[in-house]
Amino acid sequence: MLIGKILILSLLIGFLEAQICEVKQVRTVNGKRMERKVQTCCRGYRRIGKGPKISCVATCQRPCGSGKCTKPNVCTCNAGYQNFNKVSSNRCVPACKGGCSKGTCQSPGRCVCSKDHVLDTASGNCLPHCPSGCPNGKCVLPNKCSCNAGYALNATSQTCQPSCDQNCAFGNGVCAAPNRCECKTGYVLDKDSESFMCRPVCRMGCDNGVCRAPDVCECKKHYQKGPDRNCVPICTDGCFNGNCTAPDVCECHKGYLAISDSVCLPICSAGCPNGFCEAPDICACNEGFLKQDNICAPVCKGGCENGFCESPGKCSCNEGYGKETENRCDPICEGGCENGFCESPGKCSCNEGYRKESENRCVPICEGGCENGFCESPGKCSCNEGYGKESENRCVPICEGGCENGFCESPGKCSCNEGYGKETENRCVPICEGGCENGLCESPGKCSCNEGYGKETENRCVPICEGGCENGFCESPGKCSCLEGYGKESENRCVPICEGGCENGFCASPGKCSCNEGFGKESENRCVPLCEGGCENGLCESPGKCSCNEGYEKETENRCVPICEGGCENGFCESPGKCSCNEGYEKETENRCIPICEGGCENGFCESPGKCSCNEGHGKESENRCVPICEGGCENGFCESPGKCSCNEGYEKESENRCVPICEGGCENGFCESPGKCSCNEGYGMESENRCVPICEGGCENGFCESPGKCSCNEGYGKETENRCVPICEGGCENGFCESPGKCSCNEGFGKESENGCVPICEGGCENGFCESPGKCSCNEGYGKETVNRCAPICEGGFENGFCESPGKCSCLEGYGKESENRCVPICEGGCENGFCESPGKCSCNEGFGKESENRCVPICEGGCENGFCESHGKCSCLEGYGKESENRCVPICEGGCENGFCESPGKCSCNEGFGKETENRCVPTCETGCENGGICVAPGQCSCMEGYIKSGESSCKFHCPNGCFNGSCVAPNLCVCVDGYVYEFSSGTCVPRNIDQLEPVSSTDSWYEESSAPSESSSSIGDLLVWCEKFCWNGTCVEEQCTCEPNYKLQRDERDAGRLLCLPICERECINGYCLFPDVCACFDGGEPAAGYLCQSPDGSAMLEHSHGRSTGKNRLKWLFILVGIVSVVLSIVIAFLMCYIYKKHSYRVDKNEQKFGVYFSANKADIIRA
Repeated sequence: MLIGKILILSLLIGFLEAQICEVKQVRTVNGKRMERKVQTCCRGYRRIGKGPKISCVATCQRPCGSGKCTKPNVCTCNAGYQNFNKVSSNRCVPACKGGCSKGTCQSPGRCVCSKDHVLDTASGNCLPHCPSGCPNGKCVLPNKCSCNAGYALNATSQTCQPSCDQNCAFGNGVCAAPNRCECKTGYVLDKDSESFMCRPVCRMGCDNGVCRAPDVCECKKHYQKGPDRNCVPICTDGCFNGNCTAPDVCECHKGYLAISDSVCLPICSAGCPNGFCEAPDICACNEGFLKQDNICAPVCKGGCENGFCESPGKCSCNEGYGKETENRCDPICEGGCENGFCESPGKCSCNEGYRKESENRCVPICEGGCENGFCESPGKCSCNEGYGKESENRCVPICEGGCENGFCESPGKCSCNEGYGKETENRCVPICEGGCENGLCESPGKCSCNEGYGKETENRCVPICEGGCENGFCESPGKCSCLEGYGKESENRCVPICEGGCENGFCASPGKCSCNEGFGKESENRCVPLCEGGCENGLCESPGKCSCNEGYEKETENRCVPICEGGCENGFCESPGKCSCNEGYEKETENRCIPICEGGCENGFCESPGKCSCNEGHGKESENRCVPICEGGCENGFCESPGKCSCNEGYEKESENRCVPICEGGCENGFCESPGKCSCNEGYGMESENRCVPICEGGCENGFCESPGKCSCNEGYGKETENRCVPICEGGCENGFCESPGKCSCNEGFGKESENGCVPICEGGCENGFCESPGKCSCNEGYGKETVNRCAPICEGGFENGFCESPGKCSCLEGYGKESENRCVPICEGGCENGFCESPGKCSCNEGFGKESENRCVPICEGGCENGFCESHGKCSCLEGYGKESENRCVPICEGGCENGFCESPGKCSCNEGFGKETENRCVPTCETGCENGGICVAPGQCSCMEGYIKSGESSCKFHCPNGCFNGSCVAPNLCVCVDGYVYEFSSGTCVPRNIDQLEPVSSTDSWYEESSAPSESSSSIGDLLVWCEKFCWNGTCVEEQCTCEPNYKLQRDERDAGRLLCLPICERECINGYCLFPDVCACFDGGEPAAGYLCQSPDGSAMLEHSHGRSTGKNRLKWLFILVGIVSVVLSIVIAFLMCYIYKKHSYRVDKNEQKFGVYFSANKADIIRA
């Protein structure tokens, strides 16, 4: 073990010693050549560190990267790295399993694949990637699949799809696997078909129809699609409120009754007063009524507050209430409610802020009362006379003119405040004990000074002088007086007086001077200037300022020095006009002294005693010596004279200021670092003592490094990447790769056709095509793939319902005809109206249409078109005389509506049960036995008697005389016909015994009426006549005791009762075989409807004929009348034309004369006059 360690140590020492070499070094010192041996690093090594002990490391021409340079040009790689191209001199690059083909090994074991490639972890190489995954095939190139047997490539999706020999699409299927067809969704296999064929399935069934496509059921004739998409029977006229159970067979719903073959109406067993039967036993109320407990009650919009709804929109008030608005009744309080409101009948409530004083009166409330006042309104007080408001609840007395410094004790009477006394009725003034000298009493016991005075004591004021009175006193406001010995200098200042004045001073006090600053007293009235420190060689001119004697000049404020004309350079003026030299200087002239330097100044001059300065272009080397200066220095040399360098030994001049080392033989791609030693430029490495070569990171495979980082390829190679050159084959290597310069090799699946071309190999050949890639055929132009090795002709745009005979030429299948170059369509003899020919001889309808016959489709409207027809898909149109009620239902239209009935058919109303027709558009209630003697049928089977009648049975009314009509008979409402011996008394409405002296007895209503019509002295009063009019004026109004009819009514005597007057309606047209029911409304005697509103059918029909003949005669007369009017019009026109011509001939159109006559105006009116 020890021997092994010793051996390794000795080898290591030997290795280290092998790095160090000895070389001879020659130097010239002081002209003498000297030679010595020195240690240096051997070739391929370089020195590190600057210590005395030499240390060398190996150098490599190229950087090792992720490794170390262990020997000259030998890189030892770190773990996970290897030498590029496995050449030891190349850099260290990451190592990856398998070599990372078609990718880049970015770090140890990390392979990053090229675009459109993915890593295969098993092999460590990158494989091509196809986005589709190539089901039923494999990915041979990026986004390029190769299909398995039985599959064909879809070039667009790059997927392999199965191929079938049969045409699956023709049989409504798809090719699911090689040579295996399956049905599409919604289809099932037709087992009875000899070839592959699928038939459609309708999941909801297709009763009464044929399933044409998945869930598409085509209905048979007289059937249509129902809500569940099944076929239901059609009732041509609809089936209102019923079910169409078979074509044109309508069955009514329960609770409905058929009134025609297509209409069923609901039955309400109990009838519908104030409404109509909406559904079986369900009434709907008429307008203005609302259902309450199955009864239609009138509705008053907005309600009836404190009342009830009497009829639609009309309220009546409860007892004790009166109407305020249409919908509101307010309670009534007799006597009103002053400052309140009527809460309920006869009960008042006070308004807010009021209280009750009596049942009908409220008075305002003021919280806190009203002192010296009364409560005017809630919370608001008013003051009594002579008082005014102080606060909301308090009034105080008012004194006209106020109470200055006092208070108003009572209206018009003031009292003074404490400390004040009355001056007048309305004014109190303050009182000051002791008075106020030069002032006034401002407030009790407090004085204020007059203007210009100030307080001295509580009761005394003294004058004030603004700014004071210096050396004086204030005599009166703003006026000063001086003390003795002083005189006025200004309004506010007095100054002392000194007899004889004060030169250079001022009078400090009467008769006493003081000097100004900087002066000193010489006598009682004179002061002289003072100069601190005296005035050497001069005199004190003014305080602190000296003046020099003749021949002297000021040196400082207090010193004057002698003057020497021309100065004393490097010396001083000893006395006026005489110089002396400073120490270290000697006289050169009378006015100049120069410095003295011991030992001289080489290449310079003596600047000051003992100090040399250098000449231009020289610099100091020592105190007494200057040497030449070279600007910019002398690199590797010395300065011979100012601005001139000389080089050291082994160096030569490169520029004026720089010497560079000399290397014998030069330094290729480098520079001479020191005499005889080269260093390489950046990006270069040393190859020999005098040569550096460029370095290329990553090496130059099949090439050489031309310049740093730039490779050049060897002959016969071309650049693939920055660091790699690949062999070049002139003419390329189609479907192969260049193995070496000028030599091609084929890719897998390809065979050599020529030196530079490889062609793909397809086993089994390519019928009508060529081998595009290994095992893959491509078709010739105009052909498409049928199988892997066979191409069939293509017709652009396909060959629908046909086959491609040759490229671009289609032939149709049997039963089909050419529509265009690429399409054959099935032929249906007779065409397909609103549809299309689905297959030969078979039509299919367009969407929204259904089959009516083999060749005709009609539009379908879901839910049918009751009383209409399907105009287009989903759109119904109504038959003439019908209007739309909903999308699928039309109802008959009756102009003017059907009051108390329904529109049975266009223009024809049918009455509700219990009603009968009065006019075309109106039904009135019917009472089976009629309503005798002035009764009115108000509801089916219900009679109501008119005023003046009472019921005598269910369907009969009789005259009603309230007073009983004793001794007579009630012949009319409230009218008695008296028996013999009695007469009618209007005042009592009874028959009383006749007075013989009075009128003759009235035996009949006629004679009574005649007597009443011409009253005599013994007749009834005016009041009796009025009563008579009101009783006998039927359907009219009594105006001034005369019976007057409404418009469109006429007054007639009742034929059955001469005592009664009737207002009968007027019909402009005569009612033939009928009577005038209402103004311009006829009714037939037989109860039928009058034709054209006035013509009723007579039992034998003769009236109609007569009327027709009359109408024809009327038309002829009207025709001759028009002819006569026309002739007269023509004659009149000719006469008027002649008259107009005659008049215009007499008119003058001389505009100048007319303008002179009327004047020229820019007026439309004048212009009209001129032109006239």
